Amino acid sequence: MPYLVRVLCLFSLFLTGCTLPKKELHKPVIPVMEQWPVKNNYTNKNDEKNLPYLAWWKGFNDATLNDLIVKGLQHNNNLNRSRGAIDAAEGELKKINYQWIPTVDMMTGYSRNPATGYPGILGVIIPSYVINIYQQIKEQKRAKYMLAQAKAEDDALKLTVISELCASYFTYQAEMERKQLLNTLANDLTQLAKIAQNTYKGGLTSDIEQQELYSQAQVIRGELEVIERNIIVSKNAIRYLINLNPGEFRSKVRFSDLNNKQLIPGTLPLTVLENRPDLQMADSRLRAANQAIGIARSHLLPTLTFDLIGGKAAGNNAYKWPEKNVYFNDQLIKLPILKASVLGEIATAKGLDKSSYYHYLDTLQKALRDTTNALAANEHFTNKYKVTEKAQRYLMRAYGLNQRLYKQGIQNYIEMLKAKITLDRININLNEDKLLQLMSIVSLYQELAGGYKAL
Repeated sequence: MPYLVRVLCLFSLFLTGCTLPKKELHKPVIPVMEQWPVKNNYTNKNDEKNLPYLAWWKGFNDATLNDLIVKGLQHNNNLNRSRGAIDAAEGELKKINYQWIPTVDMMTGYSRNPATGYPGILGVIIPSYVINIYQQIKEQKRAKYMLAQAKAEDDALKLTVISELCASYFTYQAEMERKQLLNTLANDLTQLAKIAQNTYKGGLTSDIEQQELYSQAQVIRGELEVIERNIIVSKNAIRYLINLNPGEFRSKVRFSDLNNKQLIPGTLPLTVLENRPDLQMADSRLRAANQAIGIARSHLLPTLTFDLIGGKAAGNNAYKWPEKNVYFNDQLIKLPILKASVLGEIATAKGLDKSSYYHYLDTLQKALRDTTNALAANEHFTNKYKVTEKAQRYLMRAYGLNQRLYKQGIQNYIEMLKAKITLDRININLNEDKLLQLMSIVSLYQELAGGYKAL
């Protein structure tokens, strides 16, 4: 009997080997440029390979933001869901690994089955082992890739949570400052309008100027309503990302004090592709889909069955305490002869593999496209911010000069107030440009896959 078992096992392995596909995986071969096709003067020239471990948000020197990131990565509901998916994938892999271990059952009761010799009252232990070796190997590999995909999805969600928290926080800070700047501009315009009104009453000017100034002030007060709405939305976005209901939010650091002049680590295209979780997800998905083809093919391969029944039976259909030893065993090999539906399963698996192939290709090309766009956006938005900042410095000097001339009695108050209004407007522009530049930094770090393993 042991000789027969060995023969069956060897025969099964032989059939399995004959059915193995010649090529395991067809991954897209895409030429990747050695350098980025766009210029960015605000990234260093090194190839930073450990960017996923860099807590880049700490460069803004804002303890509130740092605390938000920690809370978001701990409590965000999407991350909690993805951790559940990881647990499920680990459980599936554990289940498949345990399939290598035989099962053991116990059976007791009464039987009049002639095939088992009319045992009567019986109590037996039944070890059994049913396995399709090729299928087991393929299922094990597929489960490993599915687990890797779940972990990569969790990393991708961490990137998203970090980026969305930073974006929402910067928006909140910018809108709070913008609210103050617009109030200042509206008050200055109203003050100038009142002066124009007094000069009109004195018969020195027409009514046109004061009406235009009052109109501009009202338009700005209308904008303030939108600002109030944006503040509420950004506060609620922050609280949602850290798993809190809508409510209040406070920050100690002013928007103007945020450090936006940090140098971003440079990374080469191949390094970015290696670090990005979305590409890791696509790679694991492609590999899992390829293993699914093997699982479908395994239904055409032999299945080995080993059973053993051992215990006590009463015998002769008797209702008495079992004392007679019983022992049965069999070693079987199940060979599919006609199972046409498997051809459909194989075709389905190949179709899904093809879909995963092009999903990987699309993900890779999108990664290169989006990172290139993010580098360009950061370059040009930073340049724009610097130009506006330079213009603001000119206007600040001009306003300071107007103040001194007014105090010396050389310049009238109206001209000084007009210079102040011009400065108010450039301050609002600078606020907008700084927010755009900060958003470009956040977007660039997200595309470079920065920080998702930092905590």
